[in-house]
Amino acid sequence: MSKKLQGNGLFESSRMMLPEHREAYIQHQQHLVHRTPPLIDPQAEEEMARVMAAALYTGSAVTITLFDEPEDIRLTGHVLRIDAARRQIRFDGDEGEGPEWIRLDQIIGAVAESGI
Repeated sequence: MSKKLQGNGLFESSRMMLPEHREAYIQHQQHLVHRTPPLIDPQAEEEMARVMAAALYTGSAVTITLFDEPEDIRLTGHVLRIDAARRQIRFDGDEGEGPEWIRLDQIIGAVAESGI
């Protein structure tokens, strides 16, 4: 018999994947993985609020961590305003993109930057 029919030869010789199929498979696998935002306990939430309020009143820099689907985003900058009614902060990042509004439910961490 021919080598093609021995072992898994018939299927080995016909195995191939088109680039379009490969891209579709990769996109499908990326959509299957969903991260859920972590649950933040009230004490940690209160500590983050204290850090952001202190940064607002002293004008010091703060590093905040935002939840994002692929991976968390870390921003360093200054808190310009806290809007408790809309649950947002006005944040001016050091990247030079200008001030932006950030929802408080996106923030999963806040650390005051030391002025050393």
